[in-house]
Amino acid sequence: MRHGGCLVGIVAVLCVLGTARAQDAHREIIKMERARFLRAKDRLKLRQMATATSARDLDVTYYRLELAIDPSAKQLSGEVTIRAVSLVDDLQEVTLDLFNNMAVAEVRSGQSLSYLHKSNKLTVTLSHAYGVGEIVELRVVYAGQPMLAGGFASFDFDTHAGKPIISTLSEPFGAPTWWPCKDDPADKADSVDVVVTVPGSLFVASNGRLLDVATNPDGTKTYFWAERYPISTYLVSVAITNYAIFSDTFRYGDGQSMPVDFFVYPEHLSAAQEDFSVTVPMLEYYSTLFGLYPFVKEKYAMAEFPWAGAMEHQTCTSYGSGLVRGDHRYDWVVGHELSHQWFGDLVTMKFWSHIWLNEGFASYAEALWSEHVGGEEAYHNYIDSFDLGPFPTSVFVYDSTDVAALFSRTVYDKGAWVLHMLRHVMGDDAFFSALQQYNQTYAFRNATTENFRDVCEASYGHDLDWFFQQWVYGKFRPSYQYSWAQSSATHLVSLKVKQVQSSTGLFKMPLDVRVSTDSGLQTFVVWDSLASQDFQLQVSGAATDVQIDPDGWVLKEIEQVPTAVAENDVPEQFVLFQNFPNPFNAGTEITYTLPRGGVVKLILYNVLGQEVRTLQSGFQPAGRYTIRWDGVGADGRLQPSGVYFYRIKLDNTALPVRKMLLLK
Repeated sequence: MRHGGCLVGIVAVLCVLGTARAQDAHREIIKMERARFLRAKDRLKLRQMATATSARDLDVTYYRLELAIDPSAKQLSGEVTIRAVSLVDDLQEVTLDLFNNMAVAEVRSGQSLSYLHKSNKLTVTLSHAYGVGEIVELRVVYAGQPMLAGGFASFDFDTHAGKPIISTLSEPFGAPTWWPCKDDPADKADSVDVVVTVPGSLFVASNGRLLDVATNPDGTKTYFWAERYPISTYLVSVAITNYAIFSDTFRYGDGQSMPVDFFVYPEHLSAAQEDFSVTVPMLEYYSTLFGLYPFVKEKYAMAEFPWAGAMEHQTCTSYGSGLVRGDHRYDWVVGHELSHQWFGDLVTMKFWSHIWLNEGFASYAEALWSEHVGGEEAYHNYIDSFDLGPFPTSVFVYDSTDVAALFSRTVYDKGAWVLHMLRHVMGDDAFFSALQQYNQTYAFRNATTENFRDVCEASYGHDLDWFFQQWVYGKFRPSYQYSWAQSSATHLVSLKVKQVQSSTGLFKMPLDVRVSTDSGLQTFVVWDSLASQDFQLQVSGAATDVQIDPDGWVLKEIEQVPTAVAENDVPEQFVLFQNFPNPFNAGTEITYTLPRGGVVKLILYNVLGQEVRTLQSGFQPAGRYTIRWDGVGADGRLQPSGVYFYRIKLDNTALPVRKMLLLK
């Protein structure tokens, strides 16, 4: 279906949108995705689910969910079968995750078993002791209102155009709010059956293949979905409404094909057909980069649901209704969620602390699609749109119970930057080979940052631990100052590079150096790792300019060493001075100088990398400026005591981030 014409249209749309609009859209969705988790009413329950040890003595191999859903009563009743292998001798009880909002009626294993359902845990006493390797099978009968669990809508009842829409989104810790399981991303079940009974006017979309639809005597229908690839609990989903359904086809190999299905609100059908026309071209492209789409024996699908963002449920992405517009504004969301089928679903992070292996990779896949349809400039512009702040926290999430940190800009945006920089360090051949090898090595399994690092080292042929330590486990970025001079007799350029960041340690990175001479451009690569380092570059003519990392392969701040600026002089350099007073209470002043006119943005951030207030945004002529901040944020409220960061850009040139301390 219109694959060739679709690609031409996409290029045109990207050109119309421009980098600024793409950046605005990306910020919008990140805020939407984070908002769901930040609105949670009962954060303690989330932390309990994240920190409690879940049945470490079991390896789950199979789940069967049999659910009956009553939209009018907003009620779910279910029977879940769990099959697992004992990992220990003398196994006498099993602990499962199940929120207290669900009432357990019975637990069986050939006979009724005793159990205790308390503190969001279901502890079952087995009928006898099981040895290592023996199969344990339990059947849990339960019912309740899942939407009331914790207030974070892992199972949601809503409406569209007067029709019910029931949907799930369990990431990160929400699966046990609606079904009993061992909620550990590292314990993938080999297969899952999802059997759902609903009113006859509704259609159920879920994971895997639809095996059958049965019409029951009472007018309800039962949908039988089967997922036969390994799957983590948070990726199991249902989406239920009066869907309009249309399909496309992904063709691969020697005449083989896979259905690509779309389940959308009837009122959005025409807009969805336009927006989702990019899906198959994306499947084709990502399959060349990452390896063949991993679930080709089943399907890829997208099911519309009422949430503002989207979620990469295995083989069936849930896609927010507000994103369906018919104008391709959110093509990058389609790409983001599709790429998760490789990075998140095929290979799932072993622990939530490594979630950048899901989200950073999917964000980077957006940029790769932009490169595919718009070329190298579009790619670099897209990567630049991810640079939204100082990134004062690490990509690796040290506290995995901090849901805000799991879904932060650092994980998504700096995570994408990590891959962008790694690509330049390794080179395209080694980098993209490593991506495919990573997917092959850990297919249908779990991985950590160290696993990915090891695959990259094998492909690159050199140690990369230094890279991952500073960019994944470390914070902030390097701030470079440089100066240069040339000997007229030898045309030898002497380059001095300093790292002047104060918030973190030194960085080791290869830096491209582009020297403009009267005989043309020459490019060198220097490895910088010291506080101050000198390099000698032999060029073929008189140098007129020296640029470091002109194509933006390193996440950094950079400036030529500034000279002093007299109060009434036209400034010679772009300089951001330290605020005064610092620390401060009632207010502080920030001074900067502009050697030329341009668009200036001066933005304040808190320690989470969130924008606090924009102090300047717009054109200013050359000159010296002082802006006062009174400690009030964009919301009109006084900000709490603490460390804040401020950053300035003149057009596309950014200076090193400075920090200030507000005391009350």
